[in-house]
Amino acid sequence: MFIVSVCSLKGGVGKTSVTLGLASAALHQEVNTLVIDLDPQGDSTLGLMGEPATGLDVAEVLSSPRTETVDRAIQSTPWADDAASHLDIIPGSGRSAVLDSPTPTTKELLRLHQALDKRTHQYDLVIIDCPPSLNGLTQTALAASDRSMVVSEPGFFAVTAADRALKLTREMREDGIAPRLLPLGIVVNRYRPRSVEHQYRLAELRELFGDAVLEPVIEERVGLQQAQGGAVPLHRYEGASGKRLTADFDALLRTVLDSRQHS
Repeated sequence: MFIVSVCSLKGGVGKTSVTLGLASAALHQEVNTLVIDLDPQGDSTLGLMGEPATGLDVAEVLSSPRTETVDRAIQSTPWADDAASHLDIIPGSGRSAVLDSPTPTTKELLRLHQALDKRTHQYDLVIIDCPPSLNGLTQTALAASDRSMVVSEPGFFAVTAADRALKLTREMREDGIAPRLLPLGIVVNRYRPRSVEHQYRLAELRELFGDAVLEPVIEERVGLQQAQGGAVPLHRYEGASGKRLTADFDALLRTVLDSRQHS
């Protein structure tokens, strides 16, 4: 089981959009996948389920990381109805916000890792949608992860935000809290190729971070929002921009899965 955290320092960069795009690609490529919605806003839950969480959610899992709790919290998604592979979710809820401490203890940081070790369901890939901060919940996700993926938009604060997120990954590995964790790289999202500002910021990110800036860059296209608004997988969206977006997320998923070979 390969675990990837999708994180960002700030909101509005499309972190959940990237999570859902990867989930759609995983379903399309028949990769058995679990999404964990750690963002108290619960947007991945809405996107995958079409409604807010009911029953057990990630807050209970973190409060009681036992086999019974984690197994009961896992729900199948409507996206995977009649599919050849599983796409399940541990739903998010606002109740997890109380666990998002800026100074978490080591015991708190290891709860998700412990919960996933105790699950009985089997997956090829776990995607964790983190809150838009680097506080306790994001650190809890990183402590359980093999890779961290930083989502950034090509804006003024992009370099600082990406640098801080990558630095946290390094620190948690060096401190021994996340011994398996490596940075996967930076996904540049909501890119407008005709924007001179976006061209400049993308070049700036590439100059400073080199190969850590992942390909493809995800352009801002209305299809992504429309697919999410309809709570349907991107790969079933039939709008004009659908094929380009699905090709981009298929390529991004290949990058994620190929990174399993590196340690």
